[in-house]
Amino acid sequence: MPLFGKKDSAKKLKKDGKDNEIKGPSIEEKYILKELLGTGAFSEVRLAESRENGTMFAVKIIDKKALKGKEDSLENEIKVLRRFSQSVHNRLDETNDNNSNDKDKERLTHPNIVQLIETFEDKHKVYLVMELVTGGELFDRIVEKGSYTEKDASMLIRQVLEAVDYMHEASSIIE
Repeated sequence: MPLFGKKDSAKKLKKDGKDNEIKGPSIEEKYILKELLGTGAFSEVRLAESRENGTMFAVKIIDKKALKGKEDSLENEIKVLRRFSQSVHNRLDETNDNNSNDKDKERLTHPNIVQLIETFEDKHKVYLVMELVTGGELFDRIVEKGSYTEKDASMLIRQVLEAVDYMHEASSIIE
């Protein structure tokens, strides 16, 4: 089951008796994967450096075997992220005459929404290249602080709701 395209999008060529899949660049061609930042039930997150300009990103690497039976969840998550990003990029392309400096200035961003930059897929893994966010884990901050008050919780919920509101407002503008 292809996660990022239609079944017929990966066309095959016969060359010297072997099947060669036509595809875009691999993750390794665009990024240098570095140290491990964290792990989860189905994935790991690694630091990655862009080969083009040295910018640092976080790459979530999802093992397809571990995801067996839950492919729809990942596909839906990526679809939502892409829809938002694609709508933003389409709007910017129409209004900025492809001037990348203007695109960067007008790109819709929010301090509490991590940006999906691009995706890659190979036979065994799915790679989500995302904005690098520093600051550590919430749990570690709570342990370090020693307590988690109702005021702390309300501030966190406020940030989440502001991000959701921003996405809803942006979606109504760009659709």
